[in-house]
Amino acid sequence: MACNCHAVSASAALLILGAGALIAQTHRRIDVAGHRLDYVQEGAGEPAVVFETGLADSLDTWLPLLRSVSEYTTAIAYSRAGFGRSESGAPDHSVAHAVADLHALLHQLPIRPPFVLVARSYGSLIARLYISFYPTDVAGLVLVDGTHEQQVQRFGAVDSTYPAAFRAYYDSVLAQLPAGPETAEIRETVRIQGAGAVEGLRPLPDIPIAVLTSMRSDTASRYVNGTARGHEVWRALHDEWFRRSRNGIHIQTTRSGHGIQDDEPALVLQAIHFVLDRVRAQ
Repeated sequence: MACNCHAVSASAALLILGAGALIAQTHRRIDVAGHRLDYVQEGAGEPAVVFETGLADSLDTWLPLLRSVSEYTTAIAYSRAGFGRSESGAPDHSVAHAVADLHALLHQLPIRPPFVLVARSYGSLIARLYISFYPTDVAGLVLVDGTHEQQVQRFGAVDSTYPAAFRAYYDSVLAQLPAGPETAEIRETVRIQGAGAVEGLRPLPDIPIAVLTSMRSDTASRYVNGTARGHEVWRALHDEWFRRSRNGIHIQTTRSGHGIQDDEPALVLQAIHFVLDRVRAQ
């Protein structure tokens, strides 16, 4: 039977950091609407920094940066339903459902809003919709090479073959996957890109924001989004978020691919510091 209590279960995960230091990080699970989500919480202080993962990913993506951020504030990473150690719950793995789960999780933890959200890739859709639904919950935002709901359409304006190629690629991926959370999230991202919109999504408010964009292109890329021309579109999409804030920064890099948090974690840490400093100064 599910229990609406904090830290329903816990287990230790080991993380290698720095010069061979062995760090134990404790996974806990908490019930949200009948299924338990896995999360890691470390550090102390406000505002809490909450990490949102990419498409079909787990909180493991963020553990190295969570350790660094926890040195100067509360840091929380979690896995969405069906990923990592989180239970699947309902078959609904839409962005809106992920927002509802995240809201339920955060409001059961012994932390106070407003938070700083840090989201990468597909998780940027969730973070931005969360702000649309719960604007008073979020004091600042960091978007790491974030997915934009109109990116396929915008790339298609540069290369008319791209939307069909995007759909064909994901159709081939879906044909090899069993039904489950990963398939559901992929179908959700394909649906969103086809519509060019997320239901309920509003323009970002004027809060401290840091946007990170990979500008590393590939002259041999089969698809326009990997080319220099495509990356100009990518930068313009991300500029739309950056320009919503009077306290914003747009960090662009050619040294990282889509996984900036892995290739250049110091850049992401710089962005988090930027937002935290400005939230605390308000």
